[in-house]
Amino acid sequence: MMRYDFHIHTEYCGHAPGMTVEVICRRAEELNLETIAITDHIYDNASAGIVEKIRQDLKKAPPKLPVVIGAEVDVDSDFTDGRLAANILKSVDYLIAGFHYVPTVGNYPWKPEHNSLDEPTFMRYWESTLLGIVSNPRIHTLAHPGRLLAAAVGPKVNWSRALKVFKKAAKLSAKNRIAWELNELTGRRLPPEFAEKWHEIYAVALDAGVKLIFGSDSHDPESIGEAEFIETLLAKLPPGSLSTPREILEWKKQIQ
Repeated sequence: MMRYDFHIHTEYCGHAPGMTVEVICRRAEELNLETIAITDHIYDNASAGIVEKIRQDLKKAPPKLPVVIGAEVDVDSDFTDGRLAANILKSVDYLIAGFHYVPTVGNYPWKPEHNSLDEPTFMRYWESTLLGIVSNPRIHTLAHPGRLLAAAVGPKVNWSRALKVFKKAAKLSAKNRIAWELNELTGRRLPPEFAEKWHEIYAVALDAGVKLIFGSDSHDPESIGEAEFIETLLAKLPPGSLSTPREILEWKKQIQ
């Protein structure tokens, strides 16, 4: 169990039933978490109103622990440059970039069969989009790095080539003070052949000076703070690899 959780969704996203703001906060209090970030999906400017709903809910049922109001803003899948689909920086204190959809196609792939692009094209678009994301200094954290790659290409992915792209991304992330997320939900979806080497992505990030932050990516109360997969990753990384939320937020201020 982690001492904080910096990626939690609410029922406002449409696929997290029962996750009211009050339920989230009470669950976090039960777990004695030190702080949380509520970071619901923002798909476009029209859905940015979710942030204000969350803010109002917190006022109605004040939590006993510090709550950061953030958002997981999706990358605009109409493009391959990593631009975000909404501009809500001024309304949140913590901005996660969510890279979920196949660039230029726009669908969410659960497995390679759902990716209609040929592998060379997908890899080219994936790389340019990823590098575009981490070139944006407004972003605090890159959500679940590598999840789209694993889902859309699968075990046949050229892992050494992918790590070279991650190295480029890590260099830009360090420059722009963008943390990489250790995401528990990703671990539940990875096939074994990826799970056993997933720590290599974060080793690349650490080597470049990128900070790591934990997020459960919870869509139900029971998974808040859960970190079974993340604990296996941290065991393969140097001691002290995980940063605190305060460290991440202060790190970002250094370039703002």
